[in-house]
Amino acid sequence: MFQNANNAPFGLSVIKGLVNNFDGVHKFGLNTAVGSSFETIWDGNNTYTYPSSAGTATATSSDTSSDNTGTVKIFGLDSNYDLAEETLTIGGSAGSTSFIRVFRAVMITANTGTGNVGVITITASSTTVAQIRAGYGQTLMCLYTVPRKYNAYLMQIDVGSSKDLENEIRFITKKINGSGDVFTTKAFITTRGGFIEKNYVIPVKIAEKTDIELIAKASATSAISGGFELVLEKVDQS
Repeated sequence: MFQNANNAPFGLSVIKGLVNNFDGVHKFGLNTAVGSSFETIWDGNNTYTYPSSAGTATATSSDTSSDNTGTVKIFGLDSNYDLAEETLTIGGSAGSTSFIRVFRAVMITANTGTGNVGVITITASSTTVAQIRAGYGQTLMCLYTVPRKYNAYLMQIDVGSSKDLENEIRFITKKINGSGDVFTTKAFITTRGGFIEKNYVIPVKIAEKTDIELIAKASATSAISGGFELVLEKVDQS
């Protein structure tokens, strides 16, 4: 493992702020019913849809009597593709920040018990941008978008399967340039059940305003988990 001048592991130094202009991102997710076609590893059990324009976000629950008035914090990018976060009231009005991307949501307060009773759905620009499964307390979504004025470096990918099946997993990226954007495959993993981890001796560099996903398919319906780790470098201090 890399060491820095303070003789601490590189990842620990980054997350503690000891390495100037660098930060870390750990994404992990689960798709409980991956089929024979590629799907995003996230809470929605389908291919993820990105908003076409920025919009304010709302949070609703499938169990309004149990979850309404609880709060959830969302993390993503604003209309300029800069990092943004906002706390929303479940069942309440829309927030004040316009989000073009949302890549994480976390329960802050619960109206009933210690978590969400129903499925929490976060919507922006009429698009479901995040979901929290009942009782999970936060999203499980293997996707991220590199903020403006940052580079990302892919350090690690992991995947796991609940069944002894043939699985294909792709790490894909899409640079946001306008119409005609396409996803390209940056890593491909095949596995038969179990768990596999890929670490990068030479990290993969990913530019600003690039969408990132882990997608998977299986020879029969299976739950597939996944994750990836990024180091973020702030490249423009203005």
